Amino acid sequence: MILYQTCFWENASFKKLKGRYCNLKSAKVDFPPVPKFSFTNLALIKDTTETCRSAFFYNTIQGSVDDVIETKVTITYEDLFESVTSQNRILLLEGRPGCGKTTLTRKISRDWGEGTILSFVKYLFLIPLRQFYATPITDLSSILEYFALSTLQTEISGNAGHGVCFIFDGLDEYSQKYTADGRSWFEQLLRGEELTSSIIMITSRPNASVQLRECVNTRGEVVGFLKEQIDEYIDQSYSNNPSKASEVKAYLHNHQNIQHMCYVPLHLVMIIFIYNTCEEDKAPLPKTETDVYHSFTVMSLVRYYRRMGKNVVLNQLKSLPSSELSLFHSICKLAYNTTVLSKTSISLHDVSDKFSISDIANLGIIIADQKEGLTGGEPVLSFVHLTNQEFLAAFHVSTLPPDEQLKAVREHVGQPHMGVVLKFFCGMTGLHNPDHWTSILDNALIVENDKKKVNMKAVHCVFESQNGQRCRELFSKADGKLLIRNATLTLLDYCVVGYCLESAHDAVKSIALMCQLTAEGLEIIVQKLTRSIESVIELQIRDDLCDKDKILALKELLHRFPKVKSLE
Repeated sequence: MILYQTCFWENASFKKLKGRYCNLKSAKVDFPPVPKFSFTNLALIKDTTETCRSAFFYNTIQGSVDDVIETKVTITYEDLFESVTSQNRILLLEGRPGCGKTTLTRKISRDWGEGTILSFVKYLFLIPLRQFYATPITDLSSILEYFALSTLQTEISGNAGHGVCFIFDGLDEYSQKYTADGRSWFEQLLRGEELTSSIIMITSRPNASVQLRECVNTRGEVVGFLKEQIDEYIDQSYSNNPSKASEVKAYLHNHQNIQHMCYVPLHLVMIIFIYNTCEEDKAPLPKTETDVYHSFTVMSLVRYYRRMGKNVVLNQLKSLPSSELSLFHSICKLAYNTTVLSKTSISLHDVSDKFSISDIANLGIIIADQKEGLTGGEPVLSFVHLTNQEFLAAFHVSTLPPDEQLKAVREHVGQPHMGVVLKFFCGMTGLHNPDHWTSILDNALIVENDKKKVNMKAVHCVFESQNGQRCRELFSKADGKLLIRNATLTLLDYCVVGYCLESAHDAVKSIALMCQLTAEGLEIIVQKLTRSIESVIELQIRDDLCDKDKILALKELLHRFPKVKSLE
């Protein structure tokens, strides 16, 4: 049964909240350009196991710490709210940065304001947790003061939160989420021990919400775009120029690592913007994720300069005008320092001695996020996107003296939260420094049962560097063998492995993929192995073959590689 019946109340507080959310935009910033068309894709995470992963599952993973490697099924936006009952009132929605979690919470709030959903909710509070970076939530009054609705304290407390919905957006951006004893009011609220009749919705990156999972009633994932929606978005973006839409799709098909990025909505918007700008300026299109973020950052800065009335021609970040270098380098250093500490929000104290808010307000790199509650207050600073922050952190490392660069590489090469920074650093430097490469190569192999297993993070670093010589050295280190075992490979992984196999074709002797594969991935491997036909003498693939397309792909492998010794 539904937790609450529809009620009809028209007090001043109710009208105040309704009016606020009716005018809520889908995004807080206008750059990168806000999507004109949006898709809300949700998955329900199930506590079961399965032997055959679905195509939908593979479309929801990106090969990062934010992957949810669990059984999941699609649900609709409407299903999400129909599931709310007295026994099912705490919902955790996970998702990687840029997948649309904040956009979803703003849509929920706006739809409630317009009266189309959650009609049984009298008061809905959308709380962006990054705005409580410096002032933690200690009790109900902390939330009500933020909305200038302290008069509701007695009513809400007296009814145990009946008729109230709290949406906490960005648990991973809240520095006070867990205490040593776990008894803070905020934690008890999230666990359902405070205001026990209220509805609680929480969004978070998966790696920040592990401690909550046993307490929530429903766990879902915001999964971003699906393949057909990427095509649809491109078609709608070029509705007046179908041939241009075909060109963009062809570009993505030829650079499937870039296409893989497009499952994150923010990335697709960025890539279309970059494509259009590159075409206008006759500039080369990105080939790697490093190229994408470099282009986007350059274009952000050019846009800023033009708005300031400056006619600046900029193709490379390192060619910034000397008058602007100090500010940009300070921002990159700040990105590095916050990333090292796993922070995503920045206080005014962190920047007060480096630059003013007015310096960065229009830069398009850092958001000066004014408190969205009805009371105003000091802005909370953050980067446009976590990956953008990691790119700028890598740029900072690339500008350090060689000995400090090497120190940073050695320090961070084994740290999971610095993996993307290291990957971007390799893309920026091309891994030309042998000392940097030695530090990465020393961590490139994992020994399992006396067999050398390739560390996929090292393979990704080599791919971003686009340095074929390093590919050959990587395989030489592994005695000419590629062994990948018990890994969930993404489309990007296949592209990366395929590039390395093609670049090191004369150094590869044996390939063993002991993990569940996809037909699309196998097709990439077949294409990239063409140059290795003469050198590969052993190919082993172990899979449950639950997909007819995969069986066909394996038959193609047998046909193309008559010298292969074993295929399992």
